[in-house]
Amino acid sequence: MTAALYPWCRRRRPRPRIPILMYHQIGRPSPGAPSCRDYVSPERFEAQIRAILEAGYRIIPLSALVRRLQEGKAPAAEPSVVLTFDDGYRGQYLHAYPVLRRDRLPATLFVIAGAVGRKSLFRHLPAPDAGACEPPPDWLPLSWDEVEEMTRHGIAVASHSVSHRSLGALPEDDAAAEIRASKAILEERLRAPVELFAYPFGSRAYGDFDRRLEELLRREGYRAAVTTVVGRSGPGADLYALPRIPMEDGDGPFRVRCKLAGAYDWVGGLKTLWQSLLPREDRVA
Repeated sequence: MTAALYPWCRRRRPRPRIPILMYHQIGRPSPGAPSCRDYVSPERFEAQIRAILEAGYRIIPLSALVRRLQEGKAPAAEPSVVLTFDDGYRGQYLHAYPVLRRDRLPATLFVIAGAVGRKSLFRHLPAPDAGACEPPPDWLPLSWDEVEEMTRHGIAVASHSVSHRSLGALPEDDAAAEIRASKAILEERLRAPVELFAYPFGSRAYGDFDRRLEELLRREGYRAAVTTVVGRSGPGADLYALPRIPMEDGDGPFRVRCKLAGAYDWVGGLKTLWQSLLPREDRVA
């Protein structure tokens, strides 16, 4: 379907919309750990970045897109794209950061403030199978030194909560504490304002975010928030519920172009319908 829609998306002239690409781990799957499946290999990641640039897209900071949307301006006529990374895996530092730094590309890293520096898997990932090998180091959380180095070279750090629990499943006071504390921890450590947020799990259909949480973010000084809802952002977008495009290891150069052009947007409605019908399997507590 995506491939079939691509020629039509290339020919049409809709209102400009910007894809915010969503990455998680940049590395390889961990044997015996089925939870460690949301990844893009280092070689594939570099090929995807090359495909984005060769397609004529300019990679811009998420903050720049948010600023234009806040001002009610349409995105620049030049095709643009935003890079984001969730959770804060060490593989992002080992494999993605060198590529971004080499090509001087901006990106936003949404870190779980309470996990930085820990020596164990993220708590929202299911435990490895019994008898499985220890997960490789690049599946562990980033250290503070790694986070600080990335911020010095073009990577903006933003909040992904303290514990990665679904905020929509929490009492309002607990959700507010996650939003407030994650901002305070990051700002104190990095000596820079933290104004962007990524909802843990990020599904509207499963109730991971709603208007109540959007208002909490606004009150705590956040300018915008991103979700895992599939789609691109343009004039009139809800700044506290920005959609993104998930990037996968199977995305070769042609599929990358399809996703940038909007040929993958149809997945958004299908995903929402699927989530509304099936119980979730994520560890959200």
